[in-house]
Amino acid sequence: MTKPLSELEVADLAFSFREWLVERQDQVKGRRKGERTRDRIRLATVDLLNERGFRELRVSDVCERAAITPPVLYLYFNSKQALVEDVLREFLDRFSLQRARQPAQTAYESIREANLRWILWAKANSGLIQCLFEFSNEIPEFGSLYAKANHEWHLRTAQAIMRRFPPNHMDLPSLHLTIIAFGGMMDDITRKLYSMPDSNMLGLVNEVAGSDEHLADFLSHIWFKTLYPASPRVP
Repeated sequence: MTKPLSELEVADLAFSFREWLVERQDQVKGRRKGERTRDRIRLATVDLLNERGFRELRVSDVCERAAITPPVLYLYFNSKQALVEDVLREFLDRFSLQRARQPAQTAYESIREANLRWILWAKANSGLIQCLFEFSNEIPEFGSLYAKANHEWHLRTAQAIMRRFPPNHMDLPSLHLTIIAFGGMMDDITRKLYSMPDSNMLGLVNEVAGSDEHLADFLSHIWFKTLYPASPRVP
């Protein structure tokens, strides 16, 4: 089994979008009053999306949480849709920038680290991830953007694997489709664990894999044996 990540590495991987947003705002010095107000609005929106989701979000609640009036909010965002889209676009950009601290030395380590990163990210941002699905379903333009971002993320993953640890029995299109299939599996499992908890899934995962690290191991073994069936054993 792969050596566990250090506490510092796990903390870095599990860093929530909300925490990142607060830290980024705190690091910027000399911001104007308008910039600080806009930041408060966005942070209040993140909190409420995590708590209630897109459909239950009300502009009045955002205003109350951010300690402003509706006319002030509309100086920065002309609608609830524009506000939520602004937050979710940056959330998608933030996720796309997640990188491992050091390049993995083996194919299995690369797969396992990516899966653990996704599990921890999904756990730390469960409400926002559910909002991505809700917002994509209700706003077709954003749905197209989200689908494109997913497609490109899976393609980059496939290209990275092909470049560093190429499976001998797959070309790039086949590998890309395989990664999309595995990505769907990861989305479904993490959604039922964190965004829309399913008691059956929770019980099964607790029985089979009692921690995030063990779940990453379990799922990564499936990935590895599919991508590298000729390997004598899973690490």
